[in-house]
Amino acid sequence: MRSLILPVGISLLSLAASFTIPSSPQQILGTSNSETTKEKCPLPLKVTPDYDGLLSSLRYLQDEDILQRQATRLSRAVQVPTTVTDSMKDPYDESFAAFVDFHELLAKLFPLIHSKSRVERVNRLGLIITVNPPQKANKRQRKPLLFTAHQDVVPINDASDWTHPPFSGHFDGEFLWGRGSSDCKNGLIGLLSVIEDLLEQDWTPSRPVVLAFGFDEESRGFLGAGSIAPILEERYGKDGFEFILDEGGTGLSTLGSSSFSSIFEEDNVIYALPDVSEKGAIDIILSLSVPGGHSSIPPKHTGVGIMSEIIYNLENTELDIFTPSLGPDHPSRRMLECQVRHSPQFVEDWLPSALDSDDYAAAAEAIAQSRGEGIRFTLQSSQAADIFNGGVKSNALPEKIQAVVNYRVGLHQTPKLVQERAERIIAPIVEKHNLTWSKASISASDEVDIASGTGGHLALTFNAPLSPAPVSPTDIETSPVWARFAGVARSVFESVPSLKGKTVVVSGDIMTGNTDTRFYWNLSRNIYRWSPAREGRALNIHTVDERIGIDAHLEGMMLYYDLIRGFDLWDGAPVQDEVTERQDI
Repeated sequence: MRSLILPVGISLLSLAASFTIPSSPQQILGTSNSETTKEKCPLPLKVTPDYDGLLSSLRYLQDEDILQRQATRLSRAVQVPTTVTDSMKDPYDESFAAFVDFHELLAKLFPLIHSKSRVERVNRLGLIITVNPPQKANKRQRKPLLFTAHQDVVPINDASDWTHPPFSGHFDGEFLWGRGSSDCKNGLIGLLSVIEDLLEQDWTPSRPVVLAFGFDEESRGFLGAGSIAPILEERYGKDGFEFILDEGGTGLSTLGSSSFSSIFEEDNVIYALPDVSEKGAIDIILSLSVPGGHSSIPPKHTGVGIMSEIIYNLENTELDIFTPSLGPDHPSRRMLECQVRHSPQFVEDWLPSALDSDDYAAAAEAIAQSRGEGIRFTLQSSQAADIFNGGVKSNALPEKIQAVVNYRVGLHQTPKLVQERAERIIAPIVEKHNLTWSKASISASDEVDIASGTGGHLALTFNAPLSPAPVSPTDIETSPVWARFAGVARSVFESVPSLKGKTVVVSGDIMTGNTDTRFYWNLSRNIYRWSPAREGRALNIHTVDERIGIDAHLEGMMLYYDLIRGFDLWDGAPVQDEVTERQDI
């Protein structure tokens, strides 16, 4: 392996020049210490479960009645404003009333599910829906499948900014508009619609199919998924599910006409990118109490000034902790290797050599500089000062000042490392301003007497540290579950009219945020976070004019439908034993 050194202040051109451009396909595929490595990014064989007697999933795109029905279902779901905020902590509080309405709507939209499957409510508003096989049909003890989504949506800032009212569920014939339309009531309604469709065909599964819908994912998920996970683990055991599919990922996209492409033309390769890990997370809450008084007789530094100094130093000190890294097991490495193999004309000339280098930090920095912030933050930890509150009046010194700094922790680091760095930076500022400090929330009995002349007190709260998620396996030679999952995904999306003639390459990546799967790590080694929408078809998540193309919604349903069918009777045999090619209809 070649070593790569990144000089301080190097430009992207000189950085690219430091890589050796490979002269042969063998170099592109990579070798290590003169040992021949196995083929990188082979395509999985397509899996088309046409042998079960069920109707084809392609009809979702061919039947106008299905399109109109799905537009109506998703529109009605969006019209129920199931918003959550961080302050909503009691599922029995009136603020959660919309979720009760949402449950009533689901019962009307999906009557077969509510009559033929087991529907459970957890912590009042969480939902577990289970379709079980006949009593003795699962005698081989096939593991259940778990599909998840969340019922809640983020709040609206100013409804007047929207083209269509955010809870109108407006359908313009192409896009379904509204809060939750693409995050992620489309997935929830799509999953329920698929199960309803299967039940209409008198389908009975050979293994349990479980749907789990939390209701506070947008505010960390402790009430919903956090309450559901222990029940599922007790019922099915650790690693009890074949796979888990939740929202997330970057959908399906192409490299053609990209900003780093040397040839601006259409790429015939589509990249399907389920996320197979998530970055970790930790919030640091800083609460400063200092003496007040009239602002005409101020101290040298007010509490706002002290807190500002802390934030400034956090943003400008020991920044080497935020160095990116692209280690051998990082999911983004697999994605980039796939691009090198399948779209060589659309990647940087030096990328093969970068991936062949064992200087993981320099290679990651080169890629981050070339690809931009989107990929940079899949490779490194991040820090964002998000909340700053202090002061009540212009002529009164602020007595209580609070700030919140959010960290997303890279795969190669830990929340503890981030916490220790913050403490090192804050310690001399505390000493400089004659403060006392604690590293946990202080109770009322512990409050410092701010009139005692001590100078004030700083309390640090490290909120809900979360380590980076385990990386689910994505080697089709050693992970039959992934091989089959990827084979179904490839079969589905190579069959849709919008991608006709394209090759679909399925590769894992990593999420910079977190999903409800943070509570489900014990339930399966195979956790995929993927909202399977083509580029440009699911837009404006968490912001104004959120919407989804109805075709993308229907294509997502195709994936759910064929995954259930493709795994239903499967006992872990190699894909090659069962593969058939999908025929045009």
